[in-house]
Amino acid sequence: MINSTRLISLSFFVLSFLGAHSQLSKYHKKNAQDSVILQYSTANCNSRSLIVKDSILYSANSNGALYRYDLRTDSVTNLLGERKFEEMRDIEFVGDTLYGMQSGSYGVLARVVNSTFDTYIIAKKKLWYKVFLDGMDFYKSTGFIMGDPVNGFFTLSYSEDGGNTWQACEGKVEANKGEAGFAASGTNVQVLNDSTFIFVSGGLKSRFFKSTNKGKTWVSTSLPYLTNESSGAFSIHMINEKEGVIVGGDWANPDLNLNTAFFTNDGGEFWENAEKQPRGYRSCVIEAKNTMYAAGTNGIDISFDKGETWIPFADGNYLTLTADDKHLYASMPKGRVRVLELVVRR
Repeated sequence: MINSTRLISLSFFVLSFLGAHSQLSKYHKKNAQDSVILQYSTANCNSRSLIVKDSILYSANSNGALYRYDLRTDSVTNLLGERKFEEMRDIEFVGDTLYGMQSGSYGVLARVVNSTFDTYIIAKKKLWYKVFLDGMDFYKSTGFIMGDPVNGFFTLSYSEDGGNTWQACEGKVEANKGEAGFAASGTNVQVLNDSTFIFVSGGLKSRFFKSTNKGKTWVSTSLPYLTNESSGAFSIHMINEKEGVIVGGDWANPDLNLNTAFFTNDGGEFWENAEKQPRGYRSCVIEAKNTMYAAGTNGIDISFDKGETWIPFADGNYLTLTADDKHLYASMPKGRVRVLELVVRR
């Protein structure tokens, strides 16, 4: 738990679907003043991936560091020490093992076991060599990593042993010209079970991809985002095998809220445009206590109906999100994380 002497207690609000819009201003006003900003680094860095576990906040950063922030003592440690990495874009836990994913001139994983650096994992040279990795996810010991296209095909890799070894997915997925992944928050991929992988793309073409056999075959659905290099799907969260949400937009025009969020009820075969959109570009979407949270450069929005309608939750510039039982953690530029109270509905 966060030290109670540091965190200003926020009031809980009980929302109903009928009263959500009228009561939302209370959340918005409260979040403007009653929250805490943690400073985990004085370096001019930002985090594209956060995890909170056992009162420890873990952060993957643009300066190549993996920070461990103890929420009870305010102590901070770079788990990689003096080792030099390019930008870290994603982190994931498998049991007590933490993986940090380097995004840059080539792909590499840093493995940390029980908060102690263990080893580097570099897949076969042809697999991640000169590949910009966009996101990774695990379900138990099954892992999936998606990287930008090489020679016209997305770089898709999977692991069956908890991330120790990786191999290319058997099924090849051809990318359209100008189509790639957005490594904006470590949430453009998801592993739903031990055989189902999904990811989303953006740019001049934006699509949802799904495989139910560990990448042997793939199906895709086109998404009607604007067709330019800065637009597309940035983040996906499948609530279950049928229901899910995709958010994105145009990071170069963050206040444009046309076609920024979509939802599905059929496992991704068809995506519907949200009836009430978030306030603009969103780089990350997560679920916590049956509420969806979507963050971007002009704020955080929430949805109580699995992505059909969105309403403002907090203002500010945010990159990625994570949550524990009580709090939402939103990364901000310059080594900061904002802590807000989760919505509790009864």
